[in-house]
Amino acid sequence: MGLKTMWPIACGMLHNSTLKRLLQFGIAIKRGGASLKDRMDKEKKTYIFVGLVCVREEYQGQGYMRKVLDIAFAEGNRLGVPVILETDAKSKCEKYVHLGMELAGTHELGAFGKLYDLIKYPKPSNENGTV
Repeated sequence: MGLKTMWPIACGMLHNSTLKRLLQFGIAIKRGGASLKDRMDKEKKTYIFVGLVCVREEYQGQGYMRKVLDIAFAEGNRLGVPVILETDAKSKCEKYVHLGMELAGTHELGAFGKLYDLIKYPKPSNENGTV
């Protein structure tokens, strides 16, 4: 996971954790292996990365997460590139799968749980209006 991805997570954890706990979390992520994002970067593949989707509690269940992801999916289809994201909970992973993403892998983080890599491949070019 890169700094851009880690920053919002780290800020949230900082409010609820100690520096020692944050360092332990960073080490656990490194030990968990390369993420899908890391592998695609290494292979120099183009993709859209959804860094963080947050819906305030009072607006949950009203389709806002779907609307946000549909924008990313449409752009991925237009460009012919996959949309990828990482999440930290099985329940969130299941929501993303319900919205059309596929589970691409998991990373064990020991006491911190798992990270889930998800991907949504673009529609074939004849379906998305490109040649």
